[in-house]
Amino acid sequence: MTTEALTSLLQQVWGYDSFRPGQSEIVHHIANGGNGIALLPTGGGKSLCYQVPGLARQGLTLVVSPLISLMEDQVADLQRRNIAAQSLAGDVPTKTWDAWMDRAIAGEFAFFYISPERALSQRFMERLPHLPIQLLAIDEAHCASQWGHDFRPSYTQLGKLRSALPEVPCLAVTASATQAVLTDIRSILDLGEAPVFQRSFDRPNIAISVHPTTNREATLLHLLEPDNGRQILYTRSRSQTVQWAKRLQEHGIQARAYHAGMPLEDRSANQHAWAQGEAPVMVATNAFGMGIDQSNVRQVFHLDIPDSPESYYQEMGRAGRDGQPAYAHFLLDSRVETVFTKRLQEEELTWEDLSRVYNLLGSIGQIAVGDGKDHLQIVELDRLAERLSVSRNWLVTALRTLEREGLFLLQDRWTEQASYQLLHHGHALVEALSGLPLLAETGFYLARQPQVGSAVPLSAKKTAKALHISIPDLYEHLHGLQRAGILRWESVDAKTVLRWKLPRAEEGRMPIARSKIQALRTAKGERAQAMLHFLHADTCRMQLLLRYFGELEALPCGRCDRCLQPVKRGSLAVQGHILALLQESPRSAADLLRSLPDAPETVKEALRTGILRTLWTRSESGIYTPCL
Repeated sequence: MTTEALTSLLQQVWGYDSFRPGQSEIVHHIANGGNGIALLPTGGGKSLCYQVPGLARQGLTLVVSPLISLMEDQVADLQRRNIAAQSLAGDVPTKTWDAWMDRAIAGEFAFFYISPERALSQRFMERLPHLPIQLLAIDEAHCASQWGHDFRPSYTQLGKLRSALPEVPCLAVTASATQAVLTDIRSILDLGEAPVFQRSFDRPNIAISVHPTTNREATLLHLLEPDNGRQILYTRSRSQTVQWAKRLQEHGIQARAYHAGMPLEDRSANQHAWAQGEAPVMVATNAFGMGIDQSNVRQVFHLDIPDSPESYYQEMGRAGRDGQPAYAHFLLDSRVETVFTKRLQEEELTWEDLSRVYNLLGSIGQIAVGDGKDHLQIVELDRLAERLSVSRNWLVTALRTLEREGLFLLQDRWTEQASYQLLHHGHALVEALSGLPLLAETGFYLARQPQVGSAVPLSAKKTAKALHISIPDLYEHLHGLQRAGILRWESVDAKTVLRWKLPRAEEGRMPIARSKIQALRTAKGERAQAMLHFLHADTCRMQLLLRYFGELEALPCGRCDRCLQPVKRGSLAVQGHILALLQESPRSAADLLRSLPDAPETVKEALRTGILRTLWTRSESGIYTPCL
């Protein structure tokens, strides 16, 4: 198919006059049966790179995607354009699923969206040979690499899907990948010598600034512009999303919270309010973003430090997708950096750490050595963390690693926290608890927690510690409060199920290479150090990001805080400037700091030196006057 015909299709269906830079070459190559990897920056129009050729090839395009929300958004968009599309994600009744598959086999659908887990299921693989698939698209392909920042073990098995479709062209799409990640993608998807279509990661309309601060709230309130497009605030903690949203609301700013532990209806309602401008500020974890295609995000703020430059690039890249000026602000509190470093240390895993978790799971599950393959085991994360004397985050990291190495299979959504919803408030709550003296302290503690939306995330370990009780006792209290009609709660931990994929090994013989674990530790540490270097380096912010992604010839961007900062002046030059200002009128140190472009430390040092040189004097009230 010619480029002209593909452009005509783009105009007729999507209403765009032409392809964005880099898109046309990819679309032409894939439409004509080629394989490829598309490495385009966030906001670069990746979905069109498989949607246009998929429609042009006049068959079924199978799109493997990691997030339900991303799939649903793209399916809804295609359906609005009168293109037959369907998502096989979520809780689809068996009869409906079978009906959709029959219609797909009959050629009624142009696009099928599916998660990697469901695509690899026996149920789907049995139907695969009968589907008229003309294109396989792997979205967010960086999830396939163990060296990436967003690894999903199921993606490593997608080679089975490729093997079942040997004659079908395949396009792997991602917005962030280092050379090591690209190598993994090529190998896992058997892409051989398929070309990599890569555009620069530069986002020339985004200005990056890092703001060292001891008061993030004051700095944030100064920089926020809720009347200017959408704003996103990223933080690592689910509870912090709720707390920051509440604090902003107290300042009269319409803000909402978003994290993966919230009920789906609350997440959807908050996202809708943000997209429509009813609440232009969203405070979120990184669960908010993948598949979010809001064009008028003017500012993205980071309140915590991401694990890697890849994560940061994806998150800050949600600003300015309309090509208009946008800003990425990093509020860097030294305490945040301390927490980041401490968390990295706490979550650092050795082979011995993993072996300890592995052996304890076997003991709890009463699985004999050499037995246990395909055994299903229910695990309560908080209780297991307590037995190991580790944090929940550390345990989650350990279980992810054991899953990635093929020892276990963990169900979807397994990391979600418990949540609760109070059914009484104020005087009604006091009255309801008055007849429950053994549960009253727990009830009042839960009522004092920040609430945004109907459900409140619950950290069992933190709550039990605050109440000076054990986690099992806390669960009993929660059940008691629920029986009394004071709250509803759901312990997601009770739904955490893992499947043993291999028989249990003897103690000390866990089937993972020690060298592999050491290599992963090294890679994670290098990503973290690259992130810290980005925050503290004196050179251009965007240039550092581009060089991290392999663009070694990248030039300074000319728009970040480092590029725009004034040239550092020597002390004599600063003293001369101060003397000129004082000869106009005596001034305080605060006045001089506001008037001079230099760093506060430089100005203060110049003021001290000027007194020693008798260039000026300082009164008891702090006013500087030039010496005659």
